[in-house]
Amino acid sequence: MAGKDKHRAKAGDHAVILLPGIYNETLGVLADAHDYFFSCAVSEQEEMDNRLRTMFAGEMSRVTIRLSCVMAWLMARKAAFEGKISLEDAHMHYRLDCRDICMNQHIEAESLLPKRMNDLLDKSYELYQRVLRLDGVKSEE
Repeated sequence: MAGKDKHRAKAGDHAVILLPGIYNETLGVLADAHDYFFSCAVSEQEEMDNRLRTMFAGEMSRVTIRLSCVMAWLMARKAAFEGKISLEDAHMHYRLDCRDICMNQHIEAESLLPKRMNDLLDKSYELYQRVLRLDGVKSEE
């Protein structure tokens, strides 16, 4: 038990910060994406040609990956704050993943996709960028 307490983060510990705003925002964008993907997206895809439908599927995957990576990063920070994993583990083994996919933007697809899909792409990109900065990794831009 003493070993666990040694790595347990305290509420005042600056090495671990709980981010309820980003967590709630991520949940909100996840809910929006779920609602969209299981309602309007199906009918919108039926009106697209095969090339655009392929672009749509790729960008839908990109939104999903961004949100999954952000949520996993947040859960690792929460686990460190609660003492379930060490601070070192959180910083070394639970970095924000998939930068090459998540920081890429398919400008041609975005210019052709429905507005609501573009909104999800923008929200997920901005959210991922902010968490990337918090993770201590500089973006390529």
